[in-house]
Order: sequence, then structure tokens, then C-alpha cells
Amino acid sequence: MARKSEDALLFVMGLLTGMTIGALATLLTTPYTGKEVRGKLVDRGRMAREKLRELRAQIEREFSEKSGKLRGEAAEKLEAMRKRVDEMLDRLEEYLS
Repeated sequence: MARKSEDALLFVMGLLTGMTIGALATLLTTPYTGKEVRGKLVDRGRMAREKLRELRAQIEREFSEKSGKLRGEAAEKLEAMRKRVDEMLDRLEEYLS
């Protein structure tokens, strides 16, 4: 049991060490300054926000169109059912008279 926990600890330490070395290597070899990187991140964030807004508007339009269509179909079916019920009531009236 102790061996497994030692192995897990070594794995985690190796993982953290690798991540640290990778982060340092990236920071030292990047061709951009911190200010440039932050600016690019802000720009990408704005672009992503705009794309999400466009997607939201598209989804809202499609939902509105489809819900309107469904409402229309439901109204048609309801009207057809009313006619059937009226016909049945007329037949029942005739039968009872």
C-alpha cells in the first residue's frame, strides 16, 4: 500500500515539474511581450463574445420561427377537433330526436 502512494506522489511531482518547465520555456521563448499577449487575449475574448451574441440571436430567431409554426399547427388541430366534436354532438342530437 505504501508503494502505491509513493508512486502516486512521484507521478504528481513529475507532473508539476513538467508543467513548470513547460510554462517557463513558453514564457522565455515567446516572441510577444506580456502586454501584446494580454492584448491578443482581450481581442480574442471580444471576438468570442460577439460570436456568442450572434449565435444567441440566431437561436432566438429559429426558436421563434419554430414555436410560431408549432402554435399554428396546434391551432389547426384544435379547430379540427372542435369540428369533429360538433359533428358528433349533431349526430347525437339527431339520434336522440
